Amino acid sequence: AFFRLGDHQFLAMFKVDRVQTAGVRHFGLMVRDRAQLNAVREKLTKKYGIELIPPFRCDFRDPFGNRVQVVDLHDESLVWLLPYQEVQKAGISFTG
Repeated sequence: AFFRLGDHQFLAMFKVDRVQTAGVRHFGLMVRDRAQLNAVREKLTKKYGIELIPPFRCDFRDPFGNRVQVVDLHDESLVWLLPYQEVQKAGISFTG
């Protein structure tokens, strides 16, 4: 299921047969473009000394151990929005 969070973010939830380890679960944030993604990487690593999780471009753990993934909005990432757009076209609302 896809849930809209503001104008540019969404929450994707999937049914699984078994619970995955904490290392696999994560939440993601989208930024505008590669330049903004690079700025986030720079701030995380240089200002805050946060270690990124390779081989991903901008995955890291917050102080509580939660994995955070930051991605830029590019053609490949738009595929994730397609199911949500179909829900919008069908007139289905997840609010009130």
